[in-house]
Amino acid sequence: MLKLLSRAFLIFSVVGASLAWSNEEAAREAVIEVVDAFRTQIVADKDVLSKDPALLEERVNAILENVVDFDDFSKKVMGKYYRRASPEQRVRFATVTKDTLLKTYGASLLELDADRIEVLPLGPQGRGKETKVDVDFQMEAGGLLNISFYMEESKQGRWLLSNIVINNINFGLTFRKQFGVMMEQNKNNIELAINAWRESLAKKS
Repeated sequence: MLKLLSRAFLIFSVVGASLAWSNEEAAREAVIEVVDAFRTQIVADKDVLSKDPALLEERVNAILENVVDFDDFSKKVMGKYYRRASPEQRVRFATVTKDTLLKTYGASLLELDADRIEVLPLGPQGRGKETKVDVDFQMEAGGLLNISFYMEESKQGRWLLSNIVINNINFGLTFRKQFGVMMEQNKNNIELAINAWRESLAKKS
């Protein structure tokens, strides 16, 4: 009986590990699709897009809207202040954040070398719900950009971008700290902090 239980446990362990690995590979496949879209729809058409910012923003949005929940992202950036914000403030904050990110990081995609973008094999994963997928982007002017995409499976079974780390700089954490500073500078007035956030991001776009 003990041997039978041991064999059953071994089988379930192997099957469980296999399913987990399959799940993680699905996250990597989602990132591969995004990277391929960057390569074919953005980088390969950089001559046209560099002269048409509106078209560039439109294409980047079309790629990211399937893998990024901007409302959820803005919620994480606002952190503990999210509950205090009104529904209108939440929507405005999310819109400003999304529009500026599309403009800023869409332009940076034009600097990539389309032939030297590599999605790396999955490495060791943490115990959380996120799956880390590393991608190496070679810049056309030289230099390597390493981006870690942290993917999380939604209740609907879709893999969505939860956070991103660029050259070891935690994007979500950095933004959350910046908004926290703006709240302090504006005496915890959310309306003033959002306006300051908009002006700050506008300067970077």
